[in-house]
Amino acid sequence: MLIKIYIILILSSLIYAQPDECYNGRYLDEIFDVEVEYEVQYGQNINQTILGSETTENLFMNIYKPINDDLSDRPLIFFMFGGSYVSGSKESPDIVAMCMKYASRGYVAVAIDYRLSQHLLLFNPNEENAYKAVFKAVHDLKAAIRYFRMNDALYNDYKIDVNRIFAGGYSAGAVTAINAAYLNEYEELPYFLEDDFDSFGGFEGLSGNEGYESNFHGIVNLSGAVGDQEWIVENDIPIVSMHGDLDDVVPYDNSLITLFGLNIAVDGSYIIHQKMQELGNYSSLHTYYNQGHDPYSNMNFEAEYSSNFLYEIVCDQNSYLMGDVNNDGILNVLDIIILVNIVLGLEIESSNSDVNEDGIVNILDIINTVNIILNN
Repeated sequence: MLIKIYIILILSSLIYAQPDECYNGRYLDEIFDVEVEYEVQYGQNINQTILGSETTENLFMNIYKPINDDLSDRPLIFFMFGGSYVSGSKESPDIVAMCMKYASRGYVAVAIDYRLSQHLLLFNPNEENAYKAVFKAVHDLKAAIRYFRMNDALYNDYKIDVNRIFAGGYSAGAVTAINAAYLNEYEELPYFLEDDFDSFGGFEGLSGNEGYESNFHGIVNLSGAVGDQEWIVENDIPIVSMHGDLDDVVPYDNSLITLFGLNIAVDGSYIIHQKMQELGNYSSLHTYYNQGHDPYSNMNFEAEYSSNFLYEIVCDQNSYLMGDVNNDGILNVLDIIILVNIVLGLEIESSNSDVNEDGIVNILDIINTVNIILNN
């Protein structure tokens, strides 16, 4: 009887929570046309030519933006190309596709070039040089993140939200983003990096835009790995992973990377996901069964799967409505009906159906949801 009274009350009041940026398909659906700003320099650093001579390399990026978007604080996402740190560019078709698909969903998406390491890996491949190749790319990614934070503070050209920055990529690009996120304590460094670590650039690097933060808030991992799962800690950065279980380039599990004659132990997407779950961290993994290192085609599925995951982060502070069990962005009588069905055992409970967060979905959650609606 109490349930019926509250439902009638809601039907008569027709009071709704107000929608905001996370409604109407933004961040989930491709609703914008996209414009691209090409060859924006974000940094500079020393590199080596393929023969080993020192050179100064300017670092550039392409910036993908939704057209006719009046939002003033948009999430920012970086995508980095693969190529084993010896080849590739920001014009890689898979990276262009991901940037286009994310910008059309309302993100500012960025494809960066980062320094390659042909001399280190082709002429003198060893574990130390492999890690240095990764760190060079990590340094460049962090410089690009700092560039946007600097621009946001001084000019606000791109209208980004510095509290919603994400990074990812394919293969080496994914390895870069993952290790930039999880390798952040001196005690975690492999011993062979310790002697010249500071002169090499430390954790932040020397690629430009010093004085601004380089942290980010989520990872999109396509066929990547972390150096050691023990670098991941409780409440660490969320990660969404996609990986073929027969990958013989970057292992899906805890096998070896054997490119260039190397034998380097790493932890792939499956191990990362297990570790994240063990710690209670936010993580998701899609496995391409019986497929290898590059199971991707037009990136439609990858963009949809990863953007659904990031939606919970992007919209957490803006539109996450406890009690909005049908996730339509509006708290109303439909949610009350679904909550009733959950209490009666007719539907499966969702993450936001336990409104009072007591671990049980029952009549109290229905009452609290009604009160939230009435108070709005």
